[in-house]
Amino acid sequence: MSVSLPTNPAPNGATPLLLDFGGELTPFLGGPVTRLNRIGSRLSIRVTMPPLRGAVARQFQVRLLRGKSEGAILPWPLLDLDPGSPPDPRISATSNGSALSINGLGSGYQFVEGQPISVIHGGRRYVHLITGAVTAPTGSANVGVFPPTRTAYSVGSVVEISAPKIEGSVSPGDELSWEMAVTHTMGFSFSIVESR
Repeated sequence: MSVSLPTNPAPNGATPLLLDFGGELTPFLGGPVTRLNRIGSRLSIRVTMPPLRGAVARQFQVRLLRGKSEGAILPWPLLDLDPGSPPDPRISATSNGSALSINGLGSGYQFVEGQPISVIHGGRRYVHLITGAVTAPTGSANVGVFPPTRTAYSVGSVVEISAPKIEGSVSPGDELSWEMAVTHTMGFSFSIVESR
């Protein structure tokens, strides 16, 4: 089971990344370039934390180290977006591809283009971005998402809208390090990559 990283303080810098498993086929003798989309594209986020000290620094340190082998969960930054608090958002029809059917939103809920959401399916979170503005007049909506789903979501899977999270492997590579400064603070920078 993945480890939840502390949420306070929040990162002071974050860089979302797309890991694209598709590609472009370029003919070596000219001709049109063909885009080949493959299932598997996913999101990642590179994070820098402010200098931490004392108990908070030690808690972050041990959870990050545990996250290296167990996986880690971190809130996706919302910046100035207030997604509201829909009562009980869930997948309402088996969803696979670039569209999700969601109910439990509350009458009149509005998704905005670029809004992050996460879906909990099979005990694992998957992050998506909404591809266009959608209103749910009766509390249900069909929304476009990117990246496309990598697995078919079950009816009843929880959709995190108020506080979406990314879950995955902690990187870089085999060596995870942190700075221990003479000011008695620790500095952390790392990435979380969706791994399923």
